[in-house]
Amino acid sequence: MKDKIAVAMSVYKNDSSAHLEIAIQSLMNQTYRYFDLFIEVDGTVSDAIKSVLDKFGNVDNVFVNFNEYNEGLATRLNQIIDNVMKKKCYVYIARMDADDISHELRFEKQVAFLLENSEISVVGSDVLEVSDDGVELFYKKMDSKHAEMLKNIIKKCPFNHPSVMFRTSVFEHGVRYKSELDNTQDYYLWVDLLTLNRKFANINEPLLKFRVNNTFHSRRGLKKAMNDLNSRLYAFKKLKVCTLSNILHTCLLFLLRMSPSFIKSFAYNRFR
Repeated sequence: MKDKIAVAMSVYKNDSSAHLEIAIQSLMNQTYRYFDLFIEVDGTVSDAIKSVLDKFGNVDNVFVNFNEYNEGLATRLNQIIDNVMKKKCYVYIARMDADDISHELRFEKQVAFLLENSEISVVGSDVLEVSDDGVELFYKKMDSKHAEMLKNIIKKCPFNHPSVMFRTSVFEHGVRYKSELDNTQDYYLWVDLLTLNRKFANINEPLLKFRVNNTFHSRRGLKKAMNDLNSRLYAFKKLKVCTLSNILHTCLLFLLRMSPSFIKSFAYNRFR
């Protein structure tokens, strides 16, 4: 029997029902069939979203759990991880967002990579950034080697979060997302795992279409700027990467986060 994957997805009220259906269907189309999809619904959602969840909730390997209150992505992902770890039948945990699209070969390629590279604990991939309408905007190529990802941790998030697949062993000793954070939870997790000497890699193929909507930059205001700053300070402390170049980059990143949306959009398109 092949190694089984648990797929972790959180859904909340601002998600698009149409995008959600496409996202789930992209999982149902995977060539690697040995997976279960766990969906935590984070608070009250629309009837349209409920309709999509009811449709797929009838599929044998889809498990939907409704929660009364909105408590954030990290809390819901931790719920899924806790549940998966108790079951003790999964070898991998894959992330998926409610508006992205997984390539049909994504799971097959990531599992094959982890089987061939036993030292790697987390593997992600390149992504194709797409618009709300699914129009391809940009090919985002990621660092593929652990040494590069560690070296660039201050200047570049090592993973596209919804593209990653973990070995479940990553979470055996209580490692979890920091549920007190509204965003940047993934960055803190990468720092924690690097501190524990876990090895990273990316597959340089676009195994995920990552949706960038019209509010992507306008949503990144003071709170996001402060969280980004604090996350870099956290990395400085945990990973001992306090260099002049990294300090300068962190200051410039904070100023960029505080700039008008059109400047953030220009910088993102020019320097990503």
